[in-house]
Amino acid sequence: MLHTSKLLLVLLLLVTWGCSSIRVSQDYTSADNLSGLRSYAWHYDNQEKTGDIRIDSPLIDSRIRAAIDETLKARGYRSTARDLADFHVAYQYAIRGKIRSDNVQTRIGFGFGSYGRSSAFGVSTGSDVSSYDEGLLVIDILDSRDGSTLWRGKGTRQVFIHTEPAAMTEQVNETVHKILDQFPP
Repeated sequence: MLHTSKLLLVLLLLVTWGCSSIRVSQDYTSADNLSGLRSYAWHYDNQEKTGDIRIDSPLIDSRIRAAIDETLKARGYRSTARDLADFHVAYQYAIRGKIRSDNVQTRIGFGFGSYGRSSAFGVSTGSDVSSYDEGLLVIDILDSRDGSTLWRGKGTRQVFIHTEPAAMTEQVNETVHKILDQFPP
């Protein structure tokens, strides 16, 4: 019984870990261009509208901006006026539909009824196909002089449209922290 409980706990942790995974990556011009950066400002005062009602929300915008501000300040960068900043920060957010398909699986089952009076044998094959929404957050570090991109971090994770505000804030914070963990390279 104890062995079964441990196995179920491990399976639950693996399923939970798989559902909450965030994939991140980065691209940058040169690490030398990023070494002297100390202060930042937002590139845009207002986030550009995308036309997607799920994204064009001042609540989502404020969560993302607050998470970026908090993360950068925790790493020693200070917010300043746009014309005094060493670099500018901008972000883009998108939600896109994705399809997940598992490999083809074959299952075999055999069972007995009560007191051995009946039995059954079954074989099934197929793959599981499901759809889900994936959020893509892109954070850009821009040269304050000409607006060219110095560094870009990207993060993706599964998102749910009907998420409670506290859970959404936690997900945004986690995603932003993981993306900015790569900065500077």
